[in-house]
Amino acid sequence: MKIAFMGSPQFAASVLAGILPYHEVVCVVTQPDAAVGRGQQVQFNPVKRLAMEYAIPVLQPTKISLDLAPLLAFKPDIIVTCAFGQILRQNVLDAAPYGVINVHGSLLPHYRGAAPIQWAVINGEKETGITIAQTELGLDCGAIINQISTPIASDETAGDLFTRLPSLAVSALLQALSAIADGTATFTPQDHTQATNAPMLNKAMAKIDWQQDAVKIANLVRGLNPWPVAYFTLDGVPVKVYAATVVDGKVTAGTIVQCDPKHGLIIGCGQGCLRIDQLQLAGKKITTGAAFCNGRDLSNAKID
Repeated sequence: MKIAFMGSPQFAASVLAGILPYHEVVCVVTQPDAAVGRGQQVQFNPVKRLAMEYAIPVLQPTKISLDLAPLLAFKPDIIVTCAFGQILRQNVLDAAPYGVINVHGSLLPHYRGAAPIQWAVINGEKETGITIAQTELGLDCGAIINQISTPIASDETAGDLFTRLPSLAVSALLQALSAIADGTATFTPQDHTQATNAPMLNKAMAKIDWQQDAVKIANLVRGLNPWPVAYFTLDGVPVKVYAATVVDGKVTAGTIVQCDPKHGLIIGCGQGCLRIDQLQLAGKKITTGAAFCNGRDLSNAKID
């Protein structure tokens, strides 16, 4: 089938790369170029870079629903979206004979929204996966065509899953496309009563609340790695936490239990304690908790 692929970030680029050997991608639709960094230099997103490498035509409308003619000119059989970042109106859903299908990073109806992978980790889920669903008006609410599940390891971060899930997504998508093409695809309606949300992440949610359970904080650390990264303040200085482990202990929340090269940095929580395994002071490189504690006296330090 002739596919129009819509997506922007690296996750979507990995999925696009995986289907290129098997299907004709007639065009790519991706977000407009944006200026980034202090120099405000324009950089192409990963999907655009990959499309240019393979000489695939690239469309970058501000809103595809309001600028559909260039897409229609390619006459795609089906449209595939993956982390596209735009709400599609009915005119887009009707733009191809087989409609629009979406690659979503959760086991729908759980974790509908912009950050399904991160929220599954934040909430301590033991399993996640990829869903290929028909796109309808509404948020990730269309009928399920294919799903593949995978366990989440206890130390796995959102970043780890972003690296691991694309290969699963490629398998799920290729299976779905094959079934749609030969007429054997099934479209199973979602149980909307079981739906949960996965809203966009923000920096405000990254501040650690030491009154919470150590397990919950550890999950937050995993789910916010690599962005926006959980943090606390040490004598008013922000400290980013990239990895942490729950350890036994019962002390006042937000107090330093230990800080030495042998045991590392351990902080009391509302229930249990947390050993900070990887951290970063503002303006410094990422280091281990043990290295951070080497020669450092935090007996009078204030944690917030």
